Amino acid sequence: MTAYAPVLERVAELAEHLPAEERGQAERVVSISSELAGRERSAGKLLPAEGDLELKRELGRLSELLGRRSTKALPVASLGRAALADLSGDLRSLQAMCSDCDAKLALLGR
Repeated sequence: MTAYAPVLERVAELAEHLPAEERGQAERVVSISSELAGRERSAGKLLPAEGDLELKRELGRLSELLGRRSTKALPVASLGRAALADLSGDLRSLQAMCSDCDAKLALLGR
């Protein structure tokens, strides 16, 4: 079980209720996070793959945009930051961002 497991499905459900522009961005964050959750790991860290740098750039942009949007988008921004930490091999920050995402979801009643 990955750090994403407790929040991934809940964020995906939340994304369905966001305005159109935010929904597309949120769905992309969920898609990338789902992919990362299923990727091969060594000692808990992702094994590097081609395209990781592009994913980092995309996640950074999406997390920043979603973090500036409505309160409902904040859990998605936290999930994006968790995925960024995962891509960077920072397991502590990955766990902290997933916990932050979980707390924000709880505040929204999800």
